[in-house]
Amino acid sequence: MKNELFTKVDRLGALLAQQDALEAEIKALKGEVIDAGEGKHDGALFRANVILANRSTVDWKAVAAECSIPEEIISKNTKVAAVISVRVTSK
Repeated sequence: MKNELFTKVDRLGALLAQQDALEAEIKALKGEVIDAGEGKHDGALFRANVILANRSTVDWKAVAAECSIPEEIISKNTKVAAVISVRVTSK
């Protein structure tokens, strides 16, 4: 069992390394498509659609501070969720 997990950890690490390389290539290619401008851009198999839009977000911490909302009310209305994470590093 331990040897099997050992192999799975190494496989996971290898896949994550590939993922990092792929994400870097994806980022570069997206940048080139974005540089081509807004609109539809066709390849042989796929079409990319560049859409420019504005997104608004509210800084709720700043709103709470500005409205002098007490910390206990913020805590009472804050949801907490358990999170499991796995970090893999090379040796």
